[in-house]
Amino acid sequence: MEDEKNEPNEEPTTDNSEDVDEFDDEEISRDLVVPGETLTEDTKTFLPGRGTIFNKDRTKIISLNIGLKQVKRNYINVIPLRGFYTPRPGDKVIALVTDKNPVKYICDINAKDRGILKPKNTVARGKPRGYRGGAPDRQDNSTEKYKIGDILIVKVLSADRLNKPELTTVGKYLGKRRDGLVITIDPPKIPRVIGRSGSMIKMLKDLTKSNIFVTQNGRIWLKGENLAHERLLIDAIRKIEKEAHTVGLTDRMSEYIENEKKIRGMN
Repeated sequence: MEDEKNEPNEEPTTDNSEDVDEFDDEEISRDLVVPGETLTEDTKTFLPGRGTIFNKDRTKIISLNIGLKQVKRNYINVIPLRGFYTPRPGDKVIALVTDKNPVKYICDINAKDRGILKPKNTVARGKPRGYRGGAPDRQDNSTEKYKIGDILIVKVLSADRLNKPELTTVGKYLGKRRDGLVITIDPPKIPRVIGRSGSMIKMLKDLTKSNIFVTQNGRIWLKGENLAHERLLIDAIRKIEKEAHTVGLTDRMSEYIENEKKIRGMN
């Protein structure tokens, strides 16, 4: 039976707070740019950031993506409006067990490559031998803990171009999710669902009486007080995804949810 300590907490959480401010209203323009478009010729002041590069002569910074231009400190970024999830070590993501064999689980993490979860990375290790109260470090080398179709909250241990991402379910908030619903949106829109300093996600949680767990691969676990609140929350998230590039979204979403609650006869 699975250790309940590994059950994810149902509070809205993300461990990648340094990267979730991509849609900050104060820093991002509303200018839609396309690949190859010149973003600036002031290469003495600015450097290329995410989604941008110098041209061949290093006289311009140009866009690599279709997205929104962002100036952050002395970097120019382009935040894509659509895109795939790129695994990075430390990311917490929602994974679906799609296959397994005696030595590993194969997990869909909404990325180009499947993630690999080894049995040794599903069991917390005991205290080292020799410590008072310690126990031998026993590792479960079988793949009987999880089944095909299970939904897991995992952390990315390693990810590079040569190897498939390696995952773990050992740690705070990690483990099998036994209840609730999971929906998927475009990964680049995840920062907008979180909001500046968590403002959007806190508003969503409070107004829809729901628990939410947002992860960087575009998947969101949610559980409402009842089915009506879950449906309202899903509708709100879909609206955020559609309008992620617009200004003043948090206030507009608050008004939308309050109006929908009246229309739907919800408290």
